[in-house]
Amino acid sequence: MARRAARKSASVPIPGEPESVVEHLPEDDFVSSLKTELVRTHAAADARAGGEDLTHRAELNKRLLQDLWEVHNQFEEASVHLTVDPSQTLFATFVEYPTKWAFRDTFDFGGVKTIELADRAAGWVGFTLRFWYYRTPEGANHLRGIFEWCDGESYHRYSGWMRMMSQAVLYDSAEDSASIRDLHRILKDVVVQWYGAHLERTPDKFISHLKDKYPKGASYAKESYR
Repeated sequence: MARRAARKSASVPIPGEPESVVEHLPEDDFVSSLKTELVRTHAAADARAGGEDLTHRAELNKRLLQDLWEVHNQFEEASVHLTVDPSQTLFATFVEYPTKWAFRDTFDFGGVKTIELADRAAGWVGFTLRFWYYRTPEGANHLRGIFEWCDGESYHRYSGWMRMMSQAVLYDSAEDSASIRDLHRILKDVVVQWYGAHLERTPDKFISHLKDKYPKGASYAKESYR
């Protein structure tokens, strides 16, 4: 009887019962060392973030967002719909939409790593002007600008219909030496060609211009949402 009672008291508790008490296994070296490494990694990340001055990046981003929003408005006047990311509802407050606005004081401009202007007109999905920041293998921060477009679709046996994407590299510079003047010169060239392509209702001349004038960027397949 004593043995039966001992067995009953040592039985595994049933999950979900209020009286159940689950005893955790004792921590081994893996658990304790993992906790130590995660705390160390977190502290190192906080130190890097705290030591990086993002003032210059914030000013660059403000300028790019202001310029791309103006491009957006010019295209809208020709009934060509574009979208900005991050959204204007995040970085701007409007007195009279879309032309009278001011930067939102609470928005973290230095924290923005990617800015893009994407074409949403029928038949133009995938045409995108994009800027983003990246770190080189040597640890230097760079700003890169590309224009991306769709070169058509193809069917793949295992993945279905895929869009074939191509890029032209418009700009690539160390972040601390990025030139607004150079960015404006490139933006004017690309935007005028992009706008003209919409007026002509064909992207052919625009794509040829990008291929002829700017270095080739990445090419890749992207899922097509048919």
